[in-house]
Amino acid sequence: MVVSDVVIQILSKLPPQSLLRFKSVCKSWYHLINHPKFVRKHLLDSFPHKHVLIKRALTNHSGKQELVFSILKFSLNGSVSIMDINLTFQEIDPLLELCGHSHGLVCLSDCDEVFLVNPMTRQFHKLPPSILIFRGCHHDDPDHYSAIPFTIGFGYDAKSSDFKVVRIVSCRGQSEARMRVEIYDLSRDKWREIGAPEICGSAACTCTFDMYHEGIFYWWGYGEPRISERDHIITFDMSEEIFGKVSLPESYDDKKHKIVLRVLNKSIVLFVYPYKSNETNIGIFETIVGTDETNIDIWEMEKDEFGVVSWSKLLTIDPPFGVEHPLLFVSCEEMLMESSEGHVIMYNNKTQQFKKLPIEGDVTYVKPHRFEAHDLFIKSLVSVEGGKDIINYDF
Repeated sequence: MVVSDVVIQILSKLPPQSLLRFKSVCKSWYHLINHPKFVRKHLLDSFPHKHVLIKRALTNHSGKQELVFSILKFSLNGSVSIMDINLTFQEIDPLLELCGHSHGLVCLSDCDEVFLVNPMTRQFHKLPPSILIFRGCHHDDPDHYSAIPFTIGFGYDAKSSDFKVVRIVSCRGQSEARMRVEIYDLSRDKWREIGAPEICGSAACTCTFDMYHEGIFYWWGYGEPRISERDHIITFDMSEEIFGKVSLPESYDDKKHKIVLRVLNKSIVLFVYPYKSNETNIGIFETIVGTDETNIDIWEMEKDEFGVVSWSKLLTIDPPFGVEHPLLFVSCEEMLMESSEGHVIMYNNKTQQFKKLPIEGDVTYVKPHRFEAHDLFIKSLVSVEGGKDIINYDF
């Protein structure tokens, strides 16, 4: 039985959770919804309808922590609908960090184990072991080294129509210490090594900063005090497989400020805000004590015709008492923040009004932040399995 074009048009507008149920209607619908071309059409129709994906860990009634994805949808009248997706897979640790998302796929990792997850279809794929971290050498082998995973990034390569994971590994041998880089291609389901420039050594895994956006992954980069190098941003182009380095605004002071990287109107923006007076940050090189300042400065990244980056300050907001740090922009006027009581707060920079949303995190959560949220999220049917079914998802 051939599915009509009208039915295809209707089905392509529906959310993934409905389509998963409709697979059981008949065989023709089952094959249609699983077909790569329909998956691409559905993704194309879903792009205008972006949501917020928030990863949080909750403690259930039995005292165990669960991994929960909360999908937030914002309507034109200002109301917010929230859909919680509990991923209670035994294989996935709920404390794994969000390492980027693209086209509806989410990367979770502790830098060692890596999972790709589609929260809407509840599919997950555990990536094969690193080719750099695990190596069968004896200690008397001159080529023996110890390897520590440094950081992870995930994104989409529009050139090869493939999803990639990049991992930076610190390797220490008997004679030298150096950084190495490996890339995982979903279409091949295996890792390969690429060249590692010197700037890789400054990249750090920072869940509140690291982010993927439009073909580029961004990490926090630590400066080297011995050569008076300031902190910076490390970038990785998923298509060209090239690392880059971006300076931070001149007013940023790593002894006073925390920083979050996010997106506003397709532009990269920075939230720069002070350590609170009750915070003491034990950094790599020194102890940083907070202040009573509360202002959050928002800076926008700009590039000239030669690709030279500069920053311009967009606005400054003064959040109410109890707001700990910003999460992301929902629109050009609204942004989400995390409160000290474990709530998500929505702030409108036009009306300067704050609104508490009905979403909470575990107040006993041991990590620095209860919520993880990056760029806006798209619901999709894209498979985590890869292989021959990967087609061009670039629009």
